Amino acid sequence: MGRFQIGTLEQVLQADWTEVFTKAKEIGFDGVELGVQGDDYRDTELWTEGGIDALAKRQEESLPIFAVCLHTFWKFTFADPDVANRTTAKQILLHTIKACGELGVEAILVPVTNPNKLPEAESFKRWTEEMKACAGEAEKHNVRVALENVGRSHIVTGEQLLEQIESIGSSHVGAYFDVGNAQMLGSHSVNDIKTLGDKIFKVHIKDPKKDRTPCYVGEGDIDLDGCLKALAEIDYSGSLVFETPGLDDPTDTARKNLKTMRDLIKKAGLA
Repeated sequence: MGRFQIGTLEQVLQADWTEVFTKAKEIGFDGVELGVQGDDYRDTELWTEGGIDALAKRQEESLPIFAVCLHTFWKFTFADPDVANRTTAKQILLHTIKACGELGVEAILVPVTNPNKLPEAESFKRWTEEMKACAGEAEKHNVRVALENVGRSHIVTGEQLLEQIESIGSSHVGAYFDVGNAQMLGSHSVNDIKTLGDKIFKVHIKDPKKDRTPCYVGEGDIDLDGCLKALAEIDYSGSLVFETPGLDDPTDTARKNLKTMRDLIKKAGLA
């Protein structure tokens, strides 16, 4: 096993939770990441009767779940003046922590969203308070909550993400660093990796062009070689999870992207 394992979000393969394990394994991925969307979170197997057992069986028969991504935080967010919305967000996260603990899933991706455009200081404060209220459960179930750098947030740079993490003060709260998002937001992916250091729990891989035209990994404008070397420099040895466009054929695109990524890892001397 090399330094990095490579996984994929189910949306990359345009597959649902019942299909993605098999498809990802056939292509050659090492694991999967499952996304929980908007209002539909209660329809996923993390909530439905027998769902946890079904997911556990798929892990046993196929590939591990590297993480669960709570896309729901674009609708239910901690940066909301409405206490009901914040409470729903908290309930979703706490339930997911418990479910991931049962499944042995290491991490939960939580995008640090501020869709209501609250002032930065207020958004920061609400995220700190609500995450502190959830950190104990993450520690109890030995699940790590990884905050992702995304658009429409009070966070842009690695320094800002580090400040948010440190304000929460839990060893089970860190970063899910997205190398593409960092650069698209106007930060510097390689520098941000070095800034965040061992606070990085998981990594998303995408390689967009500056004009955001969809393309293959290796054809965009992200310094993937520099990012890989920076990850090695901070002694990161976790998973790299694709959040890449499917282009004309999601399966063929994923297969090509996976080969490119493994070639880049090998070229960097990190295989």
